[in-house]
Amino acid sequence: MKARFLLFLLLFLAYVDCFSNEESSSKLPFPEGEQLDYTVGWNFIKVGRAVMLRNPNTTHEETPCLHFTFTVNTFGIADKIFRVRDRIDSYTDIALKNTLYYKQRQREGKTDRDIVVRFDRKNNLAHYTNHGKPNEKPLKIRPGLLDPLSIMYALRAEKPTVGKSVKLPATDGKKIIDVEVAVLKKESIKVPAGKFEALMLAPATKDLRGVFEKTKDSKIDIWVSADGRYVPLRLKSKVIVGSFIGELEKIGSSVIE
Repeated sequence: MKARFLLFLLLFLAYVDCFSNEESSSKLPFPEGEQLDYTVGWNFIKVGRAVMLRNPNTTHEETPCLHFTFTVNTFGIADKIFRVRDRIDSYTDIALKNTLYYKQRQREGKTDRDIVVRFDRKNNLAHYTNHGKPNEKPLKIRPGLLDPLSIMYALRAEKPTVGKSVKLPATDGKKIIDVEVAVLKKESIKVPAGKFEALMLAPATKDLRGVFEKTKDSKIDIWVSADGRYVPLRLKSKVIVGSFIGELEKIGSSVIE
């Protein structure tokens, strides 16, 4: 359980698409209000649920933007062993090219974090705070960086194809990481939401932190639908504390308040 369910965020590292105008948001393969519900398992035991949501377009500091939300909650015996109540909000430009604002509320066991990352694109700096306390100095960034949540949506917009391998830039406000992702093959898989033709993706783990650093043979596999929507269907990992798996349970339409 010590993977703290941020494993999902680490899994959601993918390619940054390069759109050039505000019309891009209408061409994205995920509509406003798209809600993806997942079951979360640890060593074959169902321990929680996760939700990914594209909220309606909004503004950040008067700039039009996309807004994505990710929540994860444990239930049952997992709540007694290691209770998780996490939420992440990501705001990107309409082109889905740069993160403008990122916040993470992390309640995991005894861990209590309220992280905010403000992106100063004029000066190429990311300002990270936790419970209002800033890092010693801001992180120097470059154009074309998204965060660990919005990067997954950028992957879907990129339309991954078998045989393609790309490097994925992202930042959590403290460090920039580049993970190489290979699109391995196309295959049929079955998840609670149904049977799908899927693309299997394999991100490298050498640049990931936390539990991945401590696991010699750590592994991540991601399956996305091959129907033009590229919906994340299954997320599977092998780390030092066991095996985690998230599977799509339902596709719906909603807004998280």
